[in-house]
Amino acid sequence: MIERLDRHLRSGWPVLVLLCAIVPLLWMAISGAIRSGLFGLSVPPNTNQVGSFLTFIGATLGAVATLCAALLTSGHNARERQRLRLETVLRSLALLPEGAKKSRLAGILSTMVLLGQERIALRVLQPAWDGGLVDDGTATWLIGQVLAGNRPRNGTDSDQVDDEARNEAAVLLVDRAGRLADLETGRYYFPGHFMRTWRTKKEVPAQAKLDLLHAMAEMLASRERDWWSPSGDLPEWPTSVLLECVRRDRDPKVKAAAAVLLDALRECFPDQFSRRGHEVDDIQALAAAARTAAALPAVHFSLAERIKVGWRRAMVVNN
Repeated sequence: MIERLDRHLRSGWPVLVLLCAIVPLLWMAISGAIRSGLFGLSVPPNTNQVGSFLTFIGATLGAVATLCAALLTSGHNARERQRLRLETVLRSLALLPEGAKKSRLAGILSTMVLLGQERIALRVLQPAWDGGLVDDGTATWLIGQVLAGNRPRNGTDSDQVDDEARNEAAVLLVDRAGRLADLETGRYYFPGHFMRTWRTKKEVPAQAKLDLLHAMAEMLASRERDWWSPSGDLPEWPTSVLLECVRRDRDPKVKAAAAVLLDALRECFPDQFSRRGHEVDDIQALAAAARTAAALPAVHFSLAERIKVGWRRAMVVNN
């Protein structure tokens, strides 16, 4: 509710300013006219009264026109600054060597996202990522920028976060999550914001959150327990982010999906989970309630089961 109100205020602030300027001036004009007897029925207004009233009205209209022109100029200047920034970035990209296709494309996609053209960027990203023209690090960074709603405020309509683009970005991540943990380098890639924290300044749509949790589960299931935990310790990511989701997210389905995944990790690291003081009972209760009510898509339960079975099998083999 607060976010929606803030969005409306930012997009409609010129009208609000005009109203705040016009209403007091009109009130002053009408009050002055009534007190001076200009609208009196018994005695008609004299020439001086009418002249003073018309002068005040004329000055008021002139001030309003000046303010309106200033607001229009401000909006035009904001759009012009945005255009100049875009031209500057594109000219810089044109200076890259002819063979630097990946660098050019990464720069262009980043520019599109930061200037509020997320849908176009995602349309280009999908085939480019599959074709190897965009690496996993760049792709997940772009998706993270879209999901977190990071864009500059220019006082224009493009300041508004595109929730449809955020949902689309989350689906794109899910479809490629199984390959984001690199066996050769031992590195994994995920939208950077959600490697540090779960909450965002601008609320992420519930479906996009579920897809993010789905992507996490796909990544965990794509590699063995030893890959994620060479030392045998409970992996910090995504455990810390999932715990924050269970504690702080307001959507019951999202909390349940995070609890199901956490419960799978708990069964694979029972001693460490309890020793670290995590809310084991609450997590188990949420996961059990989700299974009983079938409140989530089946894929969340099947992935959690894959993690439990695969990782626990690895524990038996290692022991």
